[in-house]
Order: sequence, then C-alpha cells, then structure tokens
Amino acid sequence: MEIGREIARWEAARLLVRARFAQLRPPTEEDESGVARGFHEFAGDELAAELRMSSAAGNKQLGFAVGVVRRMPAALTALEHGELDSQRLTVLERLTANLSDDQAADVAETVLRRGGRPSHAAFAAAVRRRVVLVDPQGAEQRRRRATKARRVTVRAEPDGMGRISASLPADRMLAAFRRVDLLARRAGGAQDGRGLEQRRADVFYDLLMGRDRDRVSIEMQVVVSASCLLGMSERPAELPGYGPIPAGLVREMAENPRCTWRRILMDPPEGRVLEVSRRRFPSAALARHVRTRNPTCVFPGCEQPSIHCDLDHTRPHRRGGQTSERNLGPKCRRHHRLKHSGEKRPRRDAKQGATRRPGRPGTSSPDQSTQKGWSVCQPRPGHFTWTSPEGRQYEVSPEDYLKEVFIEDDVQFESKRTGAERRMTPQTRR
Repeated sequence: MEIGREIARWEAARLLVRARFAQLRPPTEEDESGVARGFHEFAGDELAAELRMSSAAGNKQLGFAVGVVRRMPAALTALEHGELDSQRLTVLERLTANLSDDQAADVAETVLRRGGRPSHAAFAAAVRRRVVLVDPQGAEQRRRRATKARRVTVRAEPDGMGRISASLPADRMLAAFRRVDLLARRAGGAQDGRGLEQRRADVFYDLLMGRDRDRVSIEMQVVVSASCLLGMSERPAELPGYGPIPAGLVREMAENPRCTWRRILMDPPEGRVLEVSRRRFPSAALARHVRTRNPTCVFPGCEQPSIHCDLDHTRPHRRGGQTSERNLGPKCRRHHRLKHSGEKRPRRDAKQGATRRPGRPGTSSPDQSTQKGWSVCQPRPGHFTWTSPEGRQYEVSPEDYLKEVFIEDDVQFESKRTGAERRMTPQTRR
C-alpha cells in the first residue's frame, strides 16, 4: 500500500512537470489545434524524443497532463496523496473529455468525495453516472450518435482463432448476452466436458447460424425514478449489470412493447427500493430486491454481476440465520466458497491431535490461528464487513446511485405534483 502511494505521488509530480513544460511551449496564433490543446504544435515531439516514444504518444501524454492539471485539480490532489491511482485517473480523464472545464471539475470532486471505489469498474460507473447528471443533454446527444454507429466487427486472433464483436445499445447488449448465458447454462450436463465459456461460444455460433435452441425468458431490470419515466427529469436510470444509462434510453425501453423489463421505483426521501413489481412467489421478489441493492458480488473489488451470483446467508441458516434482506447478499461462486472455507476448522490428526496442513501429510501447524480463514458480517442491510486471515477489515457498501441520482430530483417532482394538485383542487371559501 505504501509503495503504491509513493508511486502515485511521483505520478502527480510528473504530471505537474509536464504541464509546466507545456506552459513553456505556448502555441502560435496560426496553430489552431495547438491553441485548443494549450501547447505548441511540436511540444509533444520534444517530449517524445526525450522519452524515446512516438510523436503521437508524446502529444497524447502531454495533453493528458495539461488536461488533468487544468481541469481536475481535485483529482491531481488525490493522486498526490495516494488516494487515487493512475488507472482511475486515466478513466476519469477519458470519460470527461467531452465536458467543459467546470463540468469536469464537478465530476472529479463529486466522485472523489467517496474515494476510489472498491474496483476500477465501480469507479468508472460512478464517473459515468456523474457525467450524465452534470450534462444530461450532452449525454443524450452522444448516446444517439453512438447508437447510429452500432456495428459488428471481426478480428483475426492467433492459433487459428478469430473474434467477432458487436457494438450495441446497452439494453440490447445485456439482453443478448443474458440469452446466450442462460442457454449455455442449460446446455451443461454431467457428461458435458465443456466449460461455461466454451458453451457460451457454441451457443452464440448456433444462434447466429439459425440452429434451434430452447426458448428462454429474458427479463431486464431497470432502477428508475418516477419523474424520469414521466419525462420531468433527465437524470439517469440504472441498468444492473451495466451501470448508468441516459433517461432517453430508459424511456425508449418503456415505450417499446417488445422490451421485457421490470421497473424498480425509488423511494424519494430515503433512496431505498420502494417497489419491485412482484411475480407469483414472494421469494423471487426478495431475491430481486437483494440483487438490486447489491448489483455485484459483495466481496471487495469483485465485479461479478449479482444476477450470476448465489444469494448467501451472511449468518448460516443452520445457525439460526434468517432468510431476509438483513441476512442475504450476492456472492459469486468463488467468494461463496471462500466465505464458507473460513467456517471450516482445520482437520486434526486422530492420534496426536495435531492440525494437518493441507497437501502435506504428517506435518502439523505450530499454531492453529494460522489456519484462520475469511469471515464476513452484515451490520446493516447491504453493508458488509470482511475480515481477512491477517485480521485486516474491508468495508463494502451499496453504491450510492440511489441517493446521488434519484432523491433530489424526485423531491422536486413531488413538490411540483403537490402544487399541481393544489391548483386542480377547488378552493372552499370560508
């Protein structure tokens, strides 16, 4: 950890040096692109020659330094203090490239208020969410342009392999993958030697070639405010398993009769899940609630979507743990096993009572405490505290998109609606 902080501090110092170098190489009036970048047309070439890289790379790195120092001072400070790493800073700069300087500064300050998030993917989702909030009109325009640019591409790979990929709107992409995933999981059996990834690839090919497959029901869950659905707000919705999506996309989904989606409305005062439209079995509604509250595996840094995770009892059911939102959380199969491995005691030698080390018959551990595994508790619904074998603790909390995105807007919506109801209600004269 300390080494990482020191590296980040030197990264910040290097950005400041490069930004200062750019100041010493001001653009000429004839060079419009240089004026836009903030440094001379050939300044990047000078940097490239010194660092033994291409001119394009030199200009890119110099532009990155100038942009961070000028547009996101909060991010530079966080990097200098070791609270942010260079990968997260790169994501922040890339996702705010289309914003004004003031908007970019707002995104950086707001997102960094909660730190770097438990993983790079969670940090990127938080940045995308804030970008849509500060620039809803621009986000909608960019979404429409990106939708027009949807495409399928192919690429040669080594060892006689090839890659085919499709760039699609988020809802279509997620629905397509879930169908492939569900069919692949059904295709497995005791005699099937293929792994899940291999079955997905085979299902994908079979579907494209028109081969019959079982029909599966695909359900899309969308976390959305009432004001967004009514067109009174441009605040983003949330697509579990993907992240924030612009308001225009979720309204298109609502208007599309072929889109099978389940609305999840938010409680304005608290930012809690207000209603999950139910099916026949209440247990299914509880499962949706828990998976919406924690959209990924609750182990620190794990990005496995909760829809593909086991719903595990934090306190084991056999020890009195209840099947309720206060005692459930999504865990991917690996971290489900990790949690339960910590509940198992080391096997002891039947004759001598010595603790055996796995894989080394006849040897014993001098201290049984060295065999201690991971443990987890859930002090509040959706909030998990993991303790490592070394005794270090890691906190995992639900993403604050419930409050960051929906509360303020729905309170305004409620105020407008109340005012409208007053105007429509006949006044009784005293």
